[in-house]
Amino acid sequence: MTRFNFRAKIGNITFFFMIAKTQTLEGVTSLQPDGKHVVMWDLENCTLEQAEETLRNVQRKYMLSHIYVASDAEASYRAWCFSKVDYKTVLHILLDTEHLDPIFFDYTVKRKKATLRTSNKKDRLPQKLVSVLGSYPSPIPETWEKVTYDTGLVKRGRSILLGGD
Repeated sequence: MTRFNFRAKIGNITFFFMIAKTQTLEGVTSLQPDGKHVVMWDLENCTLEQAEETLRNVQRKYMLSHIYVASDAEASYRAWCFSKVDYKTVLHILLDTEHLDPIFFDYTVKRKKATLRTSNKKDRLPQKLVSVLGSYPSPIPETWEKVTYDTGLVKRGRSILLGGD
């Protein structure tokens, strides 16, 4: 299974498209009905111990409630904290978090809310809770904005540049 990225540059205009197998996933966003956000993270390329260390650091710095860490693959973690903060604080928290998936951060900025998947990825086991970083309890929100989105099965691929530099 391969992904192909095509980029064509004509003058100062660039056209980009990709061809890849995709999967449809379900998730929830950080945005709550009161305009505040719960805090969520997508951490990649780290051990559980590294994920816990960076999450504990931001938990202390921002006085966050319990953080729940889930995983479905080695070196891949999603974390949830039900403390409610404003959007600007969410961005500060994410910027202070090591091992954060840069694509997760980019989409959080573009959409002005974070999105974490709740469904299972193809060829992966179901997500399971692997750690709880205790602090103080905060209630799980009763209402969530649910989303469905497509993502590539393969994250990197071959790039083909047509024209330009």
